[in-house]
Amino acid sequence: MEIQIQRIGLLRPEKNPKSCTLNLDLDWKIDYTDFGNNSVGYIFYAESEGGIPLKFKIEGNIVLEDSEKLPGNLSELLLDRGLNIMVDLFNITRDRTVSVQNELFSIEEFRGKVKNLEV
Repeated sequence: MEIQIQRIGLLRPEKNPKSCTLNLDLDWKIDYTDFGNNSVGYIFYAESEGGIPLKFKIEGNIVLEDSEKLPGNLSELLLDRGLNIMVDLFNITRDRTVSVQNELFSIEEFRGKVKNLEV
């Protein structure tokens, strides 16, 4: 069995909450779609209730080998994997300060430089 991820979406707060407690009371669901011969589509949704406002979605497929069957704990596997991805994605998308000490360009100057790099 192969679990594929085709799309990931994360709607996070505009600003990082500074004094907000991380409350992982989540409303979640998994919709199974597109039942093919050797594959099943899924959409995993998670939304936080209270604490940090957060909405998360994963779309993908589960591809089976020839005679393979779906495991009985498939929803638990997708939930576990989905929540791990959500937390990792939330952490890497937090606000970061980047200092730039190079030459600055206007958007038009930058657009011209990018066009020169295109093949």
